[in-house]
Amino acid sequence: MPDYDFPLKDRFEVAEGTMAFVFETSSDFTFRAGQYVEVFLKNAPYKDEKKDHRDFSITSSPQDKGILMVATRMTGSAFKRSFAEVPIGTISKIEGPFGDFGLHENPNRKAVLIAGGIGITPLRSIIKDATERKLPHKITLIYSNRNKEGAPFLKDLEGWERENPNFKLCPRMTDKEGHVDADFIKKSSGDLANTTFYMVGPLGMVAAMAKLLEELKISRDDMRFEEFSGY
Repeated sequence: MPDYDFPLKDRFEVAEGTMAFVFETSSDFTFRAGQYVEVFLKNAPYKDEKKDHRDFSITSSPQDKGILMVATRMTGSAFKRSFAEVPIGTISKIEGPFGDFGLHENPNRKAVLIAGGIGITPLRSIIKDATERKLPHKITLIYSNRNKEGAPFLKDLEGWERENPNFKLCPRMTDKEGHVDADFIKKSSGDLANTTFYMVGPLGMVAAMAKLLEELKISRDDMRFEEFSGY
């Protein structure tokens, strides 16, 4: 797998406690919506017992030429403190892209995406790409966060819902509404037949969602998972 040296172009907050990082890429770097990369920080100012690199889902779209964007919760680890403080223009080594987590090809099959918090990152790429390419797939996003202030990319998603008649956003703010349950999934998804379900988030959240889907008689063959650990 090739690796690249890309400069950090920008970074900014996308929700309370969550930042996006944008790299300037070369013309030979390509990826598919839903894939991830490994980011190596060179000469990081902070170090701990953990490794000097992390896997990040790509949250930009393949249509975003010349850039690569990732996002992460700022947990206070040495890596993330370094990521937040290295000067703009700093070169990082990027390996990848990796993975085959992406939207199915059959446009007659619905997609229901279920994300918790920063698990939105690969799904943002998929939704943005589908909107920009005007794909005919019917896509529903069930998006769980504690509150709107802590929901990464919520305004982007609201904008794509207005722009894309095939995309429906179903947010769930757990502080006021409680956690996603089987009734909310069924109400948001409509007819559950001929549907592929994509789940992204912390291990416990993904396991809980899979259990709810099984209660709704959804086959494991119709589920796709991307589990995030080590936030």
